[in-house]
Amino acid sequence: MADNPYTLYKRFQTPDPALGPREQAPMLAQEQAWSRVHASGHRFSWIEVLMAPLCLGPFVAGLGVLLGLWLYQSLLAPELDIDRAIGDWHGWLALAAGLFMAAWVLHNFWRDSRDPTRRYWQTMPDRGVVELEHHTLVSGISLWSNDYDPDCNTLMQWTHGKLECVHDSGVVQWVVARTEAGHWLVLKEQYPGNFSYARVGTKPAPDRQMHPCQQVAIAFAPGTQLCLGRRFSGAPLPLLDTAYWLSADELKRLADAAHHWLFFPPNRYGVVDAEEAGWVQRLVKKAQDSVAATPSSVPGET
Repeated sequence: MADNPYTLYKRFQTPDPALGPREQAPMLAQEQAWSRVHASGHRFSWIEVLMAPLCLGPFVAGLGVLLGLWLYQSLLAPELDIDRAIGDWHGWLALAAGLFMAAWVLHNFWRDSRDPTRRYWQTMPDRGVVELEHHTLVSGISLWSNDYDPDCNTLMQWTHGKLECVHDSGVVQWVVARTEAGHWLVLKEQYPGNFSYARVGTKPAPDRQMHPCQQVAIAFAPGTQLCLGRRFSGAPLPLLDTAYWLSADELKRLADAAHHWLFFPPNRYGVVDAEEAGWVQRLVKKAQDSVAATPSSVPGET
């Protein structure tokens, strides 16, 4: 049976032994805040344990008894009066339903209290450790997309030393960079503000845009590929800033190739695999050509 979205989500946020060893480092404040956000989705909840047994237990137990009596009458005892049997046995039926509900509650409690994902996130933020994956960037190009989702119109942003929930403009900056190892590495930055349903949005001011450095370390929750933050260092990355806005098809394909969410080994966060490298190269060339075709965007011209 194929994994459903919830199973994939749980698997992505559970330590994977297939990942090799990585450098460990103390968490930064922003990374710890993000780890607590993710941990909040894996807390033990009595509502989840009790909801189904208490709401559905009496119905399921009663239906099971009725089906059992019907089969018994059909196969072994045609003379059985089901209505009279239920009336005579209602006390035992209530006891059976109670035992069934109690067993269901105990099963849910046993399952959730021993769930490896929940147990991992119970202690992970307090351990204060992340794993780092380093990349050296050689050059990059900045692309843009405008993809507002009315069902998910907020984002979390690190402001004044804490994560705050702000309105999502739908505008995303995509930095497609070439690494020293010869790979394409894709980074993205979402921006708050007023949204627009137009394909072409409004770029944020230059001082608010992402300006990567040549050294970047991706911080992960230990044992997973869940990114908790980026650490830039070194000289500024030579970055070609374009006004190229991705089409809907280009955005979907680039987001899939970037491996930022729900991906598994051998794929790596942000690293474009060999099958998509050619397409990314053509996309970069297309964006570069759009700059060359716009005289006013050439550096040094007014």
